[in-house]
Amino acid sequence: MIPKSPFRFLSSLSLLSVQAFAARPTIVPVDEGETNTTLSSTHNTLITTAPAPLASVPISLSLSLSGYLNGTNTTTSSASPTPTSNVTLPACKSIQYAFPSGTGGNATRAAAIKEAYQYAWDAYVEYAWGYDELQPLSKKGTNDWYGWGVTVVDGIDTAIIMELTDVVSKMLGWIQSVDFTTTPDGDVEVFDTTIRYLGGLLSAYDLLKSGQVYNDYPADQIEALLTQAKILADKLAYAFLTPSGMSAANVDFSTNTPVEGTYTAPSGKTYNSTNTASAGSFLIEWYRLAALTGNTTYRSLVDTGEQYLTHPSPAPVYPGLVGTQFDTTGGGMLNYAGGWHSEVDSFLEYLIKIYHYKADNITKGYADFWLSATNSTVEHIALHPYGFEDLTFISGLDDNGVLTYTMDDYACFAGGNFLLGCKVLGIDSLCDLGIAAADGCHQTYNTTVTGLGPLYWGWFDSTNNTFPPDSAVDIDSGYRRQGAANGEFIVNGDEVYASFPESVESWWYAYRITGDPRWAEYAWDMFLGLNKTARNSVAFATVNNVDMPFGESQGDSLDSFFFAELLKYQYLTFADPSTIDLGQWVFNTESHPDDGHVKSCSIVASTYKETLSFSSDRKSLARYTKTAPRKTS
Repeated sequence: MIPKSPFRFLSSLSLLSVQAFAARPTIVPVDEGETNTTLSSTHNTLITTAPAPLASVPISLSLSLSGYLNGTNTTTSSASPTPTSNVTLPACKSIQYAFPSGTGGNATRAAAIKEAYQYAWDAYVEYAWGYDELQPLSKKGTNDWYGWGVTVVDGIDTAIIMELTDVVSKMLGWIQSVDFTTTPDGDVEVFDTTIRYLGGLLSAYDLLKSGQVYNDYPADQIEALLTQAKILADKLAYAFLTPSGMSAANVDFSTNTPVEGTYTAPSGKTYNSTNTASAGSFLIEWYRLAALTGNTTYRSLVDTGEQYLTHPSPAPVYPGLVGTQFDTTGGGMLNYAGGWHSEVDSFLEYLIKIYHYKADNITKGYADFWLSATNSTVEHIALHPYGFEDLTFISGLDDNGVLTYTMDDYACFAGGNFLLGCKVLGIDSLCDLGIAAADGCHQTYNTTVTGLGPLYWGWFDSTNNTFPPDSAVDIDSGYRRQGAANGEFIVNGDEVYASFPESVESWWYAYRITGDPRWAEYAWDMFLGLNKTARNSVAFATVNNVDMPFGESQGDSLDSFFFAELLKYQYLTFADPSTIDLGQWVFNTESHPDDGHVKSCSIVASTYKETLSFSSDRKSLARYTKTAPRKTS
């Protein structure tokens, strides 16, 4: 059954602008939504004595979550369904494609990727051991992530999966010695510390305890992974001591106090704030820590802040597509810059993943919200460039909720996220959107000189071959020629490639879920481009211009996520498909797999079946995205 909607018939309205046609809801000025009064009233006082079951956490926090935990909360908005009081689990089903035994992998290619990891790791040890990251051109280390050795902690689970035993042994010794309670930097960013450090520690612990990988390492070093994760989380927890309970952007490790970020709204008023991805990307790590330690405070902390994001006030322009900034004092949304791009991306990513990890009344609400965002994506921001009706990009919205006709590489994770949701929720047609989005990102790699994708690109409106006139992007003749040839143009100044893993991530999900070998070929082609353009006599480096021969020049950085994400997704594409099965393992946004023991269960309620109506075949996806026939005159 296809829900009635005027947007379903856009394909016949070639002379109407999508933006003009779309009946956008009345927008409440963001300043009127600075305080989410309904949710604030449930928060009460944070700085009180912890309830007895939570007293083991070395901080005093009391969280008014009883309404959410017992399923009686009724707070809602037009964009956020209320969690149901009961969740019924249907029979288990497979997430991954059923590769015939002995097929689906490629040992030669997997070995080549493993060699790339070892090559870069050896350079890190030689020139930057003990530092956070390697500067491959300067041949020295840099401490931009608090001096705890982020390359080690972020990269250890990949080394475990690759069974690089000497590397893992050295990493375990380092991790056991780190003091995660102090840093010369003082202020610690909660988001990256959670996804890189906390995520890396928990994933390494889960893997070494799983019985699925080589684990003959000292028992005390393995247990130190969980001990260190708890020590670090107990320091990060002070970031949640804000009036709303939403995490501040940073925490001062010397004073154990939150350090608020600030944001100036379109009105000119400045707020204590955090970006949406930062505030909403804790669920997987903190739920897992709660499960491993038996201390539910870790989960309660992140569930509190998440309620503001999934019950936004004011409501977004399109349901589920929240803006990039929230007020940490009152909990209100501060702009309408929605989409799947940076500053929002991993918030949406985690909503479906945490439901896959653990289905209950709260996570059911998160899955509902994810579905509303996905439906809005299909109806409003999944676009085709002019003259390329088979090519799909996902536009962002500006601060006022207007289409930008631009996309960044960070949003390329969305294809894999849609595909995972397709299997987790049992809505097969969701896979069509995931495939279309993953294919769109492949276009940005496949059309450059190096075979690597840029950070940021734009395209021309499919209905009138124009780009927003007030955009900061200057559309000269070169851009227009590039757009005409490829369907997209690289935004000037964003030609860089810096180990971005998101496209490969989506291709890996597509390969594991569909079994179609073209996705593995996409990943291999990208790896060949990486080896040719980013590799040098020391390690790998940033590529400054993906559309110039040999990348024009290299930049002096090698991010930790080169080890944690890029090479992990590449390696898993060519490892035996049973390695880190998507039915059991749930990945955080830094590609750290946590053992969910979810055993491939589909956990969708029957009502989901009519929540979304995507096409049943890929060719007809166009009718569900904003496009129109190419003008002939």
